[in-house]
Amino acid sequence: AILGFGREVVIMSAEVVVGDRPKLRVHVRAKQHRRGRCGRCGGLAAWFDNGDGVRSWRHVDAGFATVELVAVARRVNCGACGPTVAALPWARHNSSFSRAFEDLVVHDAIVGNKQAAADRYAVSWRAVNNMCIRVATEALGQLDLLDGLVAIAVDEVKYKKGHKYLTVVCDHVTGRVVWAAKGRSKAVVGDFFDALGDDRAAQLEFVTADGATWITDVVAVRAPDAIVCLDTFHVIGWATTALDEVRREEWNRLRRAGAAQAAKAFKGLRFLLRRNWENLTGAQKGVIRDLERANSRTFRAWQLKEELRDIFELPLLRAQRALDDWLAYASRSKLAPFVKLARTIRVYRASIEATIEWRFTNGIAESNNAAIGRIRANARGFHDPHAFITMIMLERGGLGPDLPWTTAS
Repeated sequence: AILGFGREVVIMSAEVVVGDRPKLRVHVRAKQHRRGRCGRCGGLAAWFDNGDGVRSWRHVDAGFATVELVAVARRVNCGACGPTVAALPWARHNSSFSRAFEDLVVHDAIVGNKQAAADRYAVSWRAVNNMCIRVATEALGQLDLLDGLVAIAVDEVKYKKGHKYLTVVCDHVTGRVVWAAKGRSKAVVGDFFDALGDDRAAQLEFVTADGATWITDVVAVRAPDAIVCLDTFHVIGWATTALDEVRREEWNRLRRAGAAQAAKAFKGLRFLLRRNWENLTGAQKGVIRDLERANSRTFRAWQLKEELRDIFELPLLRAQRALDDWLAYASRSKLAPFVKLARTIRVYRASIEATIEWRFTNGIAESNNAAIGRIRANARGFHDPHAFITMIMLERGGLGPDLPWTTAS
């Protein structure tokens, strides 16, 4: 019980090896059965031989001593895999560490980073990386994250300098990441739908995205019945960008006119104009009101941004009428950035109205992206996107192992 073994493991003897750090060497064997299981595919097979004889596995430390499990790694004659080391109850296939030790190290790698876990348990970074891969691969073999999807969020996250991105798919119901792959393109989104399959793609009811055509074009073909909802944050982001362009035009006009002091004061309004009206102080609201007299073009742009925000809070029918009025006003505003924005919103109007009706946003994807950013920061970056994806699936996909003493049998 101290070592966390169940009935499938028989402890034959134990000895203490004295050294710079004491080692507890425990000789074990698996409970005998007429047939064994293949370590690769898990199928039942006849025993073949004793393999390479005695092997050892690093186990969870006991006090100041490291624990080493020693046993004969027998082989089975698997019909599918050929002669293969039999599955062992205390260790994963092709590993020099016990299952409990790997779960503990991977848990520490998730909450911290791989190098910190490697230093703590005196193993190499590469060993920790391989443990993470084994744990994630085993979990994905037992659980299909793509099963039962009805509402998903698709977004990209940067993993390296130089426009290096991953495409991440999240489940709106569970909030978990269910799929991730290197790149952001129509081909990558197509790979997701290939993994999902046509039958399950037909069950998708909602897809939220940021309006990128490399997402929406593929969804229109592979899941034509799914309702595409455009993320509110990105629509308001478009309006904020348009507002900033108008402010910048006015600032440049003041500079060219020789009004240096006015231009300097006007430049300081950038972040004030971006803030939501309800988050402004009384003094800041007064500045906005004064702007109507000081610079009507910028005030008109700010009004358009705030009115667009308010539309997303309205019921659908009222929002449709308000959006008609907003588009008409923006098109006649003589503000080039907002005239262009009105054309963009007309293109995405169906998705915007779906967002207002069903209240689906890409917030779950943005939340996971923030957590993914913390994973990247804790690791000080990733050279290999596949190693990054492994850590994403372990933490944000819910595949991370429990601590061994909570699952000891």
